[in-house]
Amino acid sequence: MPLATPKKYAVYRQAVVRQFPVLLIISFMAAIVAATAAQALAPAPEVHFSYLVSLRQREEATEYRFDGYYALQATDLFATTLASWVHTPEIIAAAYQQAGLVLTDRDPRSVRAAITATKSSPQLVEITVRQPREADAQKLAAGLQAVMNEQVAAYHAQGIPALTFGVVVTTPWVGQGAVATRVITAAAFIFTFIAALNVVLLQVSLRLPPD
Repeated sequence: MPLATPKKYAVYRQAVVRQFPVLLIISFMAAIVAATAAQALAPAPEVHFSYLVSLRQREEATEYRFDGYYALQATDLFATTLASWVHTPEIIAAAYQQAGLVLTDRDPRSVRAAITATKSSPQLVEITVRQPREADAQKLAAGLQAVMNEQVAAYHAQGIPALTFGVVVTTPWVGQGAVATRVITAAAFIFTFIAALNVVLLQVSLRLPPD
């Protein structure tokens, strides 16, 4: 593509100078919209706590030796079960009811999105509870803990009698995800300005006579 002649360059420059205020206005408007959207889509408050699982009691058996390895394996399996309980829709729905919150969505995938359970070690299950409001997140976390206490008690009452597990809950901590609002705003401004500038240059080039 040949370079623009000095005359054409002057025409391009005049068009850009003439439209420069409009380019700035459009870019600022796009930046404001991007900043507003970034704030509206900010991550919901999160309540973090963990379950520490330990083998509290085991039945003595004469036909086998329940050594430390099998004790750790049993604890690992129970921690896996605990994490699975937390992430089931019926447990989450019961936690909503226990917390006095209304479960508006009946989609199981959306219900599961409110609570995340991650088994990060054989004896540690990390829980994250998300809600649009911090107070609701704290209520849901407390409701989940109450429901899980009942679930663990029912397991010990009706499950394997040879094993009893202790479950310790850590103190909840409330976090808030950060949004890079400034970066998003600056990127929207630059992208819009460059796009609008290219539109102006294209319009000028279409009006110019061919060489």
